[in-house]
Amino acid sequence: MLKISISPKNLSEKKYIIDVLFNEFLGLEYQLETNLENNEYVISLSNQKKIIFYDFFWNQFINELDYLSNKNLPDTLKFLISEYNPDKELPVLYGNPVINKNENEIMIEADIFSGAFFFLTRWEEYIDKDKDNHGRFKYENSFAKKFNLVHRPVVNEYVEFLWNILKKSDPSLKRKIRQYTPVITHDIDAPLRLLDLRMLRNSFFRNLIKRKNFTNAFRDIPVYFVNKFNPSFDLGNSYDLLMDASESIGVKSNFFFINSIKTKFDPGYKNKSDLLQKIFKRIKEREHIIGIHSSYYSLEDNLKWKNEYEELCELTGVKIKNGRHHYLRFNVPFTWQIWNDNGLEKDHTLGFAEIEGFRCGTCYSYSVYNFLTRQKLRLKESPLIFMEVSVTEYQKLDQPEQFENKLKAIVNTVKKYNGEFVFLYHNSFFDTKFLTQKRYWDWINIIK
Repeated sequence: MLKISISPKNLSEKKYIIDVLFNEFLGLEYQLETNLENNEYVISLSNQKKIIFYDFFWNQFINELDYLSNKNLPDTLKFLISEYNPDKELPVLYGNPVINKNENEIMIEADIFSGAFFFLTRWEEYIDKDKDNHGRFKYENSFAKKFNLVHRPVVNEYVEFLWNILKKSDPSLKRKIRQYTPVITHDIDAPLRLLDLRMLRNSFFRNLIKRKNFTNAFRDIPVYFVNKFNPSFDLGNSYDLLMDASESIGVKSNFFFINSIKTKFDPGYKNKSDLLQKIFKRIKEREHIIGIHSSYYSLEDNLKWKNEYEELCELTGVKIKNGRHHYLRFNVPFTWQIWNDNGLEKDHTLGFAEIEGFRCGTCYSYSVYNFLTRQKLRLKESPLIFMEVSVTEYQKLDQPEQFENKLKAIVNTVKKYNGEFVFLYHNSFFDTKFLTQKRYWDWINIIK
C-alpha cells in the first residue's frame, strides 16, 4: 500500500484531490498521514522509494479560503517535458516544470495536485463575476480559453503522468481497468418540435429567412395541425429513433425532462398529458433512462428545484438519479449542493455552451467538492463534452464535414484515456440541412 504524507495546511482540499486521483481515477489503495514539518506531497512506496511533489500552492495561504481570489488564478502556463508524460508537454499551472531524481527519490516541482483541484472544483468560475446573459460562466473568460487547453483533458494527463512515475518506481502496482464509454444524453427542451403556435412561428421564420429553406418552412404548417391528432410526423418525436441508435452501440439513452411552469426560458409542457405519459412509458419499456432537466429559474432555489424534481419522479414513476440543468446554467458550488442534497447521483451539465471540450479538464466522472463548506459531496460530475448546438449555433459551422471532424477528434481524445464521452443531442434538432436523422446514425457510429 502507498503511504502519502502531507502538511495539515488546507487538509480538506488536499484529502479531496488525493482521493480523486489515487482512489477514484487510479484505483490505488493508500494510507494518508499528516506531518507538520512536511511541505510536500511525499509518496512512499513499498520498495522504500519515494516520489515527492512540491506544494507550491496551499503553503502560501494563512486562512483556508484565502486562495479564492483572482490574484491566485494561474497567470502563466509552463510546460514540463519528461519521460513520464502521456503524450505532449505537460501543462503546469502552479510550480515549475522541473524533475530531479536519484536512485531512491524522484522530486517533481510541478504541483499537479493544485492544478487538478483547479480544474475539477471549478473555483475559477466562482470568483469570476462577468457572466453571460444567462448568468453562465463564459468560455472566453476561462483559463482553458486563455491558454488553448479546452481540447486537452489536462487532469487525465496528470493522472497518466502520475501513474507512469508510480509504475516505473514500483512495477508491482496495478491500476483500475477502465473502458471507453459513450454516454448519450438528450435534453427535452420540448417534447415535439412543433408543440405550440410560438414554436411553429419561430420554426417557420427561421427556415424561411435564416436558412432560405422554403420547403421546410411550409412543411411545418400541416405537421403542426396533424400533431393535434397524431404527432408521429413531428421530427421532435424521435424517441424511438434515438433509442434505436443508442441500442445499436450497446448503450442506453438518457432523456432529461423539464418539469416547470411556462416562463420566458422554460417551455412549460405538461408532463401529465397523454403525449408525455406515452413517451415515459416507451422509454421505461425499453429500459432507457429518465432524468431531470432542471428548470431555468431553479438554479439556486432549493425549494423550487426540490418540488419540480419530486413531482417529476411521481409523474414518471421513476426515482430519478441524474440530469442536466436547462441552458447549461450552473453556479458552483451552489448548484452541486442542491443536486447533492436532493439525493441525485450524477450531473451532466458542465460543458461549455460555446465549444466542445473539457470544461472540467477530465473525461472521467468524479466526486464533486463544495469549496465553501470544504466538503466532498456524494454527487458525481460526469462532464458534458460535445453538444450539437455548440457547433451549429454558437460556432455557426454549417457543413457536415466540419461537424464530423470535430466529433472524431474529441472522441479519439476520450478513447485515448478510456473515458466517458458525454454527448448531447436534442430530440427536436432534426430540421437543418445537415442535422438529419440519417446523419445522426453516422455520428453515433463515430461515437461507438
